Amino acid sequence: NMMGGFGGMNKDNNHNVTHYIHSITFGESFPLSKNPLEDDAHIIVNEEGGIALANVNVKLIPTQYTRFFLPSEMYQLSVTEHTVHPATMAKQGGIRYLPGLAVQYDFSPLAVHHVEARDNIFVFLSSLIGIVGGVFVTTKLVTGFVVHGAEEIAKKMD
Repeated sequence: NMMGGFGGMNKDNNHNVTHYIHSITFGESFPLSKNPLEDDAHIIVNEEGGIALANVNVKLIPTQYTRFFLPSEMYQLSVTEHTVHPATMAKQGGIRYLPGLAVQYDFSPLAVHHVEARDNIFVFLSSLIGIVGGVFVTTKLVTGFVVHGAEEIAKKMD
């Protein structure tokens, strides 16, 4: 179910190209982003009663998503939308296009490889040991400065 219209004919018997895109998918959806063409309303309001040319340009980016050593091939979407109203069409030398919705798509020549993984236990342990060692060294330095400073102040008081 791709599209459903709001408008149809308006009170002046002109066509209204207001529309609602329920969903357009190109294979499995990428789990870390929202599909910009899902539940998308294009409400066209102008003096001509909703007549316009709605252009939706979709750039498909091939993506290999690996999670827990299971690779999946999918696409991410980049969407730009542009609406050409009749006044703009008239200024450009007459109406060359019919009112409606044009969805164009193109594939990106570059691919994205997203790998979701955790470091192994040895990397975790070495980081933990480094943090604990740093805390002990910092505590020892601060304690040494405080004790040494207190001893110097006590000597000057005597």
